[in-house]
Amino acid sequence: MAKKLTPEEVRKLTHGQHTRYPRKIEDWYANQIKAWVKAWQRIASHYIDDYLARYVHGGNSFLQDDDEKNWADAFDTFIKAMSAAILSSTSEQEVKTAVGKFVKAVDNFSYANVKLQAGAVGLNPIQSDAELDSYVKIKLVENTHLVLNLRDEFADKLQTDIYNAVTKGGGAGAVRDALVKRAGMTLKRADLIANDQCGTIIGQVNAYRHKKAGANRYIWQSQEDERVRPKHQALDRTVQKYDDPDGGDDGEMPGEPIRCRCVADPIFD
Repeated sequence: MAKKLTPEEVRKLTHGQHTRYPRKIEDWYANQIKAWVKAWQRIASHYIDDYLARYVHGGNSFLQDDDEKNWADAFDTFIKAMSAAILSSTSEQEVKTAVGKFVKAVDNFSYANVKLQAGAVGLNPIQSDAELDSYVKIKLVENTHLVLNLRDEFADKLQTDIYNAVTKGGGAGAVRDALVKRAGMTLKRADLIANDQCGTIIGQVNAYRHKKAGANRYIWQSQEDERVRPKHQALDRTVQKYDDPDGGDDGEMPGEPIRCRCVADPIFD
């Protein structure tokens, strides 16, 4: 393991210019995804309260409705209508627009931060080039798919949850409980997506700009709190090389490992 620097050594090597993490942007993105999840939950709740009660009676009774001989078909129609409403509530274009704002905000945040860091030693980082533009487009497509897949998975797994609750003898209450559980898991996934994507994007675009400006090495900086994993505690304040397959966390840079909040402070030699 590389030598751990003192805070004063870090300050001298980085000229006091620390790499910042765009936490507010991550929070905005997480809240945007969670707003969609809550909208899907409201739609499902509406269908459960207004339609499902016709076919599911409380207690341990199975689907029973003397006035509805084809209750199975009716129940299947209810499930499909609910899923269709969830899927149509969040369009691909709506997701693309929000994701575009997120990715661009992280990119702009990176440029502003790196400009201060490189400027401290008289260098000027690139704001944009063909490679950066391609990367931004790729992350736009990736994040759009992540959100749309989250939507599709929510609708699909909720169908299974409802069928399981009903066939086990549960009433509308059991179905509502299943919805709350499914929404809770999806909200956690929203936080994970926002954290993972924000950390990955800021880490990679920062590294690209740092290297283009002349940095070959960086200092691994953790958040230095109780949430930092042991391996990253050991890496904290150590000098690493960019593009080193044996360096960092098994070749990964700060921000790239899942739920990593660390950053890379560039060293401009």
